[in-house]
Amino acid sequence: MNFTRLIKIIELIEFDNTIGLKLVNGFQLINRHSLIHQPDENALYIFKPEEIKATGILGFISSYYPKNYEITCIIEELDSKPQLSKKISPEIPMDSINQKGGYLFFPALRENSSINSFIELIAHLRSPEGCPWDRKQTHRTLRTNLLEETYEVLESLDQLNSDLLREELGDLLLQIVLHAQIAAEEHEFDLFDVIEGIHKKIVFRHPHVFGDWDVEGVAGVMRNWEILKSEERGLKDQPDKKNLLDSVPKNLPALSLAQKYQERAARVGFDWPEIAPVFDKIEEEIRELREADDGPSKERELGDLLFAIINLVRWYGLDAESVLRQMNQRFLTRFSFIENMVANQGRKMTDLSLVELDDIWDLAKKEEAKSAQNGR
Repeated sequence: MNFTRLIKIIELIEFDNTIGLKLVNGFQLINRHSLIHQPDENALYIFKPEEIKATGILGFISSYYPKNYEITCIIEELDSKPQLSKKISPEIPMDSINQKGGYLFFPALRENSSINSFIELIAHLRSPEGCPWDRKQTHRTLRTNLLEETYEVLESLDQLNSDLLREELGDLLLQIVLHAQIAAEEHEFDLFDVIEGIHKKIVFRHPHVFGDWDVEGVAGVMRNWEILKSEERGLKDQPDKKNLLDSVPKNLPALSLAQKYQERAARVGFDWPEIAPVFDKIEEEIRELREADDGPSKERELGDLLFAIINLVRWYGLDAESVLRQMNQRFLTRFSFIENMVANQGRKMTDLSLVELDDIWDLAKKEEAKSAQNGR
């Protein structure tokens, strides 16, 4: 690279010096699926002839940047002054850059939108100049926060609310970065160790993508996934986690834990070949519950029945926890409908018979179905 010429190119570009400038060799984009720089960075991509068309950079730009985003293009002219022009992404002179070589300058899109800037923010909160509350937190004190934020993410998913999901994912990310920062201060690990570890794990568990394994469909992927996870368990010094189900977190909600056990067992063939026996099992558990003659027996049979129903949920490809959460929300909506209607009539819930309340319940279900139909 001719650094003297590069400096002249940089002098042509107007950019915020306080942010700095990231230099990127354009060939690094080949076979990638995202840009290399962060949205809060200025970046200059350098392309040799016959290089830019192989990068798919226009697709990256349209995916990550708004339609009116202005990119500076510089066409390489070895024997004359480089040609500088500012172009909107669809107007980038791809053929000229591909023929002669050139540069694309990306001005910073928005502030404080990279993982590095967020790490710095959390490190500052934990510093002596930061917040007393944040400095006081430990892994243990943050446990409840992590659980609450996880459930709030799930609630936003149930509501199909993308704005709320974006916000709740941010709150969850805060918890993750806080835990990583606390660990970094104790010289245990940092967020980059976390990312490196999950990166290595994902590559290892996808040899059909990053290696030469052949798989047939999702079922084949899941079978191989379990084989690879077994290999991982064998490589780790975890004498208390030798069996297939040992690595499932025991403090999961009971519905999730039951479904996770069933999924793990199914991956190694412990499952019915079709759904009909699943219904038969539920009917069998109902009969046994009816025949139970004491409290402990009824409790066991109720557990068996719940476990069998969760298995049916799994067979339908659904998540038991989500199914029940959604039913909880429907119950809340319907019951509130009943309360409001009764109150509007100037009556109390206790004034109505069960038949009357059930009639309003049916009306609530009809209104719910109508709203769902209109929302499609």
